[in-house]
Order: sequence, then C-alpha cells, then structure tokens
Amino acid sequence: MTDSIADGVSSRAPAWGADTPAGEAEARERLLDAAEACYAARGPRRTSMSNIASMAGVHRTTVYTYFPNKDAMLAACFVRATAGVLKAADPEFDSEGPFLEKLVRAWIAGMNAARSSSIIRLLVDDEEVAGTYRAAEASELWREAVTSQLEGRMVEAMRAGEVRDDLPVETLARWVIRCVFSFIAEPGHIDDGGDEGLMRAFVIPSLEPRRPPGR
Repeated sequence: MTDSIADGVSSRAPAWGADTPAGEAEARERLLDAAEACYAARGPRRTSMSNIASMAGVHRTTVYTYFPNKDAMLAACFVRATAGVLKAADPEFDSEGPFLEKLVRAWIAGMNAARSSSIIRLLVDDEEVAGTYRAAEASELWREAVTSQLEGRMVEAMRAGEVRDDLPVETLARWVIRCVFSFIAEPGHIDDGGDEGLMRAFVIPSLEPRRPPGR
C-alpha cells in the first residue's frame, strides 16, 4: 500500500471469517462504509475504532491493518466523499465555454452534491473538521484522488492562457478546493450574491491571468 494514510501498516489482512473481501481495496471500502455508518449514528468525535470494527463485523486489529488511527480513517472517508463531489462537477468541465465559466458551473454542481452528502455534512459541521481536512490534505490519497483531478483541467487552461501561470498549478488547485469547503461550511450571504456572487467577486479574479502594469 503506497498512500500515506496506510504508511507503516501491514499489507497482510487478518481473517474476515466466511465473508472474506476479494482484495485490499474491497476491505478498505467495507471499513469506510462501516465508519460512515458509525459517524451517522454516533458522530465523528464519539466514534472509536472499536465501534467501526463492531459495525464491520471484524476484530479491531483488522481496522488497524488498513487505517493506523482515527484521524486516518476520518481522512479516508473525507477523501472518498470529496472525490464523489468532484465527480458530480466533472460534466460541467466538458461543456462549452471559457474555463473559468466552466469552473463556476462545476463549483455550483459540486457544492450541491456536497451539501446533499451526509458524510460531507457530518465532517464539515463537526468541530474536528479542521483536523480532518489537514489529515486528508497531507495524504497521498488526497493528492491522487482529489487534487489531481482539478490539476489536469487547470493545466490545460493555463496553457491556453485562461488561468494565471505565475503560481504552480498544484497551489491553484489546493486554493480552489479550500474555497469550496469554506463555502460548504458557510454559504454566501444573499446580500452578497450568494455562493456564485462571492465566487465571481473573489475566487475567479484570483485565478485570472496576471496582466502587466498599465495594461
């Protein structure tokens, strides 16, 4: 296993009884499903690794085989849910129009998906969300499953001169995703034009190509 969420964890999975997963990917998905069920029932802060093991029907050591601690489990759930949000936004990037206009539409579609996601709402509304976000962002899984999806789109826009090129594309992608989650937690006020109004006023100008002074 290569992502940092699972660093230092044995790749040998303990027995699952008669219902053995087909592989590590399926095992991880089952544990994440169990974790999300526990978060919904108990809340992220009150959910222990033992609770997750019980929900999944395995020993606690099995959970630790795939996720070294509670933060890693939270981060993995967060990454999985975020990847789903980006998937919902993807069709907008394939539509017609300038990149930044497509980004606005994708942003709105993604936030609608996020606000309808029970796990995103739980983790964003919870007091531990800052720690969860940091743990997710520090993981290679976040880089591969989340940030890279947006980076690919932004590289093309940067080459076409539609996005500023004075900063690394990774920095721009992280900035956009951070903004998305700040808007999910605190929607734009109606007097400011709501989410779209604030995005057009502040986020989009921060991504526009830099122009030389006097031009």
